[in-house]
Amino acid sequence: MAIYPELKGRIAVVTGSAQGIGASTVREFVQQGTHVALLDIDAAGAQKVADEFKGKDARVMVVRTDVTDDTSVTDALAKVAGEFGGIDIVVNSAGGYGKLTGVEELPVDDWDKTVMLNLRGTFLVCKRAIPYLKKSRAGRIINVSSISGRTLFGSTSPAYAASKAGVIQLTRFLAIELGPSGITSNSIAPITTLTPRVKALRTEANIEQIASQIPLRRLPDPEDHANAMVFLASDSAAYLNGVALDINGGRILM
Repeated sequence: MAIYPELKGRIAVVTGSAQGIGASTVREFVQQGTHVALLDIDAAGAQKVADEFKGKDARVMVVRTDVTDDTSVTDALAKVAGEFGGIDIVVNSAGGYGKLTGVEELPVDDWDKTVMLNLRGTFLVCKRAIPYLKKSRAGRIINVSSISGRTLFGSTSPAYAASKAGVIQLTRFLAIELGPSGITSNSIAPITTLTPRVKALRTEANIEQIASQIPLRRLPDPEDHANAMVFLASDSAAYLNGVALDINGGRILM
């Protein structure tokens, strides 16, 4: 793991931090000496991640947050800034979908819930974090999109693909709008990752089939994405802005 000394003492907010990519991102930031706020609707799950650092030289806090609710997001960020003294880094990792189905079979409610979680949630956290990031010397927004938002790849949810494509375009808009304030906005686009959610949704045969199409012949672990996000938060990435970083083992080259 690369070490970025400048991240020590900075303040990061990570949504979707109870498991998967979000939880791994929390762990990577803590190893950098970053103060981390774990935001998740599953507060008990986020607390289990935070408990890993008990007795260690780490400052973490858990705030139960529904990223689709404006009041919940606003209150959570105010609580983080009040406790830690500001916000420097925002990682929007909360997301997902319910069913692998086509457009015709997809219930309208499932479409709405998926778009709310992936796109509205990212928008709300970014919007409400901007005033705090403008006070930072090194403001960073890092949004988690997906290979499904870059191109059609394998079986996925149309609502998930559409909302993750929206995350990339929102990130680009933020890059233009916030660049003059010294805030960078970037996204990562992971391929299917070996998170608990993916393991529950897909069969072993399906996972092996996807891996066979990747030049590296494996699906990534959440840590592969967490490492990229820590880099994007560092000073080494200070001139990267509006980038969609494809983390897919070479499966899709764009």
